[in-house]
Amino acid sequence: MNIMNKKPLFIALRVTLITFVIGNVIAWISGAAPIKFAEIPFSTAEQSLIADGATSSATEKDAQSIAMIYFLHNRLDEAAAMVEQARAEQGASDSLTALAAAIEVKQAGARLDLLFGQRKLWQLKQALTQLKSVSDKVPEQFDVQLLALWAFASVPDISDSAANAQIISDRITPVLNRHSIPQPLAASAWLGLTRLSLYLADEGDEESQASAQANARMTWQAYKQIGFHPAWLQHESDALEQAMKELPEHG
Repeated sequence: MNIMNKKPLFIALRVTLITFVIGNVIAWISGAAPIKFAEIPFSTAEQSLIADGATSSATEKDAQSIAMIYFLHNRLDEAAAMVEQARAEQGASDSLTALAAAIEVKQAGARLDLLFGQRKLWQLKQALTQLKSVSDKVPEQFDVQLLALWAFASVPDISDSAANAQIISDRITPVLNRHSIPQPLAASAWLGLTRLSLYLADEGDEESQASAQANARMTWQAYKQIGFHPAWLQHESDALEQAMKELPEHG
């Protein structure tokens, strides 16, 4: 091949490379960049449970509990492995299905995708579809609803996530108001509802925004009144506290 024949090839390769780089930069700026989920240290009790889970006397439920601990502390590979172990030991369950899908949501966010974000978007939508299905199947199961709430509220602009999060809000708010829910779960629920309300406070007409702002204040106050806030909520709590400070004053 002589130099004259090579020139069009070099030009084509250069254009392709520039398109690839610029396309991925635009995609990353638009939200396709990998998200770094910082690992959160375990409490002493959590360390003990994980250590017990490594023994031969560990129960099937231990595997699911440890998977949840890993997930909440952003140890996503370990969480996924423990879900598979739990499935192997006890078979599929709605809780495990929801947890596996929630892990997939985070893994999609953390994924390095050089195809303009299309692969991670596909992975994310698949996981959200799974969460929608299982949360509709067991609307009374609080742990499933809570996992789905956080997933949908974290990506409200993807498909019908905001609407799905509102459905879950309608399911769990009466439960939170009428029943005694363990403090870590209650804190997580009220914080998730605050995140959703803050998103809705920027959507729709003025009346809808005012209603969402009022809901945000109510859910944030409910969260603050809980005496125990687990370490795995701290980062989100700090971010939402700043967002609450930026809410317009009462009209």
